[in-house]
Formats: sequence, structure tokens, C-alpha cells
Amino acid sequence: MIEANHISKTYQVVVKEPGLKGSIKAFFKPQKKAIPAVQDISLSVSKGEIVGYIGSNGSGKSTTIKMLTGVLYPDYGAVTLNGLAPQENRKAVNKQIGVLFGQKSHLDWNLPVYESFVLHAKIYDVPDAVFNERLNRLKKLLDLDDMLNQPVRNLSLGQRVRCEFAAIFIHQPAIVFLDEPTIGLDASVKETIRSFIRYMNQQHQTTFLITSHDMQDIESLCERIFIIDKGRKVYDGSLTQLKERFSQVKTISFSSEHPMLPPLDRPGIEVDVKDDYHITLHYETALWTSAQIIEQMFRDYRIEEVTMKELDIETIVKQIYEEGLHA
Repeated sequence: MIEANHISKTYQVVVKEPGLKGSIKAFFKPQKKAIPAVQDISLSVSKGEIVGYIGSNGSGKSTTIKMLTGVLYPDYGAVTLNGLAPQENRKAVNKQIGVLFGQKSHLDWNLPVYESFVLHAKIYDVPDAVFNERLNRLKKLLDLDDMLNQPVRNLSLGQRVRCEFAAIFIHQPAIVFLDEPTIGLDASVKETIRSFIRYMNQQHQTTFLITSHDMQDIESLCERIFIIDKGRKVYDGSLTQLKERFSQVKTISFSSEHPMLPPLDRPGIEVDVKDDYHITLHYETALWTSAQIIEQMFRDYRIEEVTMKELDIETIVKQIYEEGLHA
């Protein structure tokens, strides 16, 4: 559904010296500096996949999505969506995709929500009967009944985002690009949005490419992630494989009604003693397995409770950015 082959994009930025003299010089003899935003990115997404596209601020995520959707032309490389080049086939491609950029609205600020939905349906040539059927389904999934007759300006952020999601699904796109879709939302609205994405993916095989700084979005929705740093690919693969690749140290906590003294002392194991009855072990996965650690603790102590802590994706991504690891 999405094919990007070796795409690159560089911006030309005017370098200005400070002060009035610098402004005059930049006006008459501008000195430009090339800023590479995306460098040789290749990405292939199959029908029905939900892919997390991750990167720090300024890493090139939004530029990539703009090239994929036809808003920008790549300097090099080529893009196709469902077999069509988005830059040359804007109308045909737009009928197959939905795009939500953060808090940028598809809805008219002054119109009631329902009228914005009607306008959206007319733009995409959605027949009235189909529009009514889809709207009834979207109202139930996103709980929109109390909002349809209100002007968009009167809605809270959470209400407006739910309406934005409904708007981009009026024409039932095959591919949806979401750029920071849950930014600023409270936990309950985030879960509503995530459930809606899962439903559309399962029921309609909708393909999603999601960028988000909220790692819970990525972990709860995406089996595959694509990490970009400074415009270049860092990783493309499953979330499970990423955790295995970068999980060099794992953590298990033990509790007991009896003192666990002396604490376990082995090479490759760091012991964190909260008190005599609660101990946390950080162990190197190259030297130990979880089974070996648990077996050793049960052999030496009267363990009542075991808690295993998975390395979260946010920690892994932070480690990748700090250490500059590349695929």
C-alpha cells in the first residue's frame, strides 16, 4: 500500500548575520545553507499493517509524511500509494488516504460538526445513503451524539479530536497517516482513539502509519516500528525484536515474608535492596536467563511474589538516540 524508494529531501535555508546590516546583506546577497531533512529512506507497508514511525523532533518524520502524501516532492527517489504516485495523481490518491496532522483541523471552526461532515462527504463524492450509514457507525464508535449540532469552536480538545477522526473516515480511506494523533489528550480519550484505530484496522484492513511521541500509542497499536534519526533509518522491524536487540539488562523483583539475607551475589547481577523483604535484581541477559535467576532465588529464599519488568519502548528509543545506534 505504501512504497517509498530511497527518498531524500533537503531544505535551503538563508543564513543571516545579526543586525540591520545582516538583514540587508541577506536580502541582496542571500547565503543559503542546505539542511538535509530526510536522507535515503526506503519504506514498504503492506495492506492492513499498523506501523509506528518514530523519531525525535526534527528527525524528518513530518517531512516524510508530506512526501508520502504528495504535499512535497522528494528531491530524489519515488513514492507510490496503492500503485499511484501521489504527486502526479493528487485527486485519485486523496480519495484513498486520510491524514491527521496533530491539532490541525479538517473541520470548519464556525460550523456545527454535522455540517462539516456533510461538506466532507460532498468533497469526496460520498453518496448520501453511504454517508448516513458511515456516520451512524462513527457516532457509536466515537460517542459523537452530543457534539454533532455544536460549532467546532465550542468543543473541548478531546471532543474535537474524536470529531476529526470521524471526518477523515467519512470517505473510508484505505491508508491513514496520523501525525501525533493523541497529543494533549487525557487517558480516557486516548484509549477511545486507540480502540477506534484497532476497530478500523480489523474490520476494514485499513493501513496506518502513525508518528507519536507517546510511546503507549506505539506499544498498544503497532507490531512493527520504523525509527528515524537525523533523517536516516535507524531501525525497521518488529517491536519484539527491537526489545530483544537492545535489552541487555532486565529486571526482576522478589518479595518474601522472611528476610532475604544475604542478598544474591553473582557476576552480572546488580542487587537493589529496598529492605530485607524486597529485593530487585538487574541482570545481564548475555550471562543469565530469567529462568535461571528465578530458580536461584527460589532455591536460596522463601519467595512469596515475583514481578518481572519489561524494558519499555521509550527507554529503548532514548538509548538509540543517545548512543547513535544504526541498523
